[in-house]
Amino acid sequence: MSVTLVSPALNAGDTRPSSDVPQRAALLAALLPARGGVGWAAEPYVAWWTPRPAARLVQGDRALVVVADEDGTEVGWQLPGREPYAPDLTSDAGDTPGAVREVLRLVLPVLDGELAARAGKGGPRVVGRLAVLEEIGHALRREGTVTHLRAGLVSTSSLVWSAPSGLRFAVSLHGTNPVGDVSVTGPVRAVERAVAHFLPTPAHRVPRQPLRGVRGRLARRLAAYLGRLGPVEQLDTGGLAFGGGVGPYGYAAPAPDPAARVGDTSPATVDLHGVGVDLLLSLAAPLSR
Repeated sequence: MSVTLVSPALNAGDTRPSSDVPQRAALLAALLPARGGVGWAAEPYVAWWTPRPAARLVQGDRALVVVADEDGTEVGWQLPGREPYAPDLTSDAGDTPGAVREVLRLVLPVLDGELAARAGKGGPRVVGRLAVLEEIGHALRREGTVTHLRAGLVSTSSLVWSAPSGLRFAVSLHGTNPVGDVSVTGPVRAVERAVAHFLPTPAHRVPRQPLRGVRGRLARRLAAYLGRLGPVEQLDTGGLAFGGGVGPYGYAAPAPDPAARVGDTSPATVDLHGVGVDLLLSLAAPLSR
């Protein structure tokens, strides 16, 4: 697919077909997960914030304005009445999958949150949490995983499954909030690998964080690992709070015996918050292993 500069006669926000969809934007659309069997359609667009070639990716009521080329990827989310005049995400990831990962972690949960807020004001209907959990369960079952759906209390429903790695997962949605919680329990090495899917990709050279103030052998191990992915703080409970700012964040529970020896198979539990449905759909394969 060729990449053609948008005609300077077009106005920002114009979707007239006088330009090809940039190749990287089309690839990004192909890598985003379908929802309800509907994928993302790409069309030429003109972003407000740059003259660079752009595209509009559309999936139902949701849309993304994408500028993606060798200079990086910029993404703004769009809904009726909300035109992005500046990018909501700027990624210098050299590969398109890396940019897709950040869209799934940081952009789509915010877009879905706005949709949910509009639903409370008479806007478009938000799919019920049971249907959303069933969609996640369907993606997992395609990977050969057995899932269990729990309707739960009035405002909370959960999807539970186990993986051959010894991990047990539980995804919970609360009320009409489209962003969920994920609990991960099992051998600490497997927990570390699973949690990494939800957090920023570590830089090539991450400064070693001092661990002098972290108490407990399991906490020190988890702090050393999680510290490569973002900020970590030990709380008065002995557990670790990690992440923050934007995107998923979480809490690692303290060990019953902080002085016990720790190996790769030592049990650990981590709770993640602020996880979008699209991110979970994209992780069906690795979370099934």
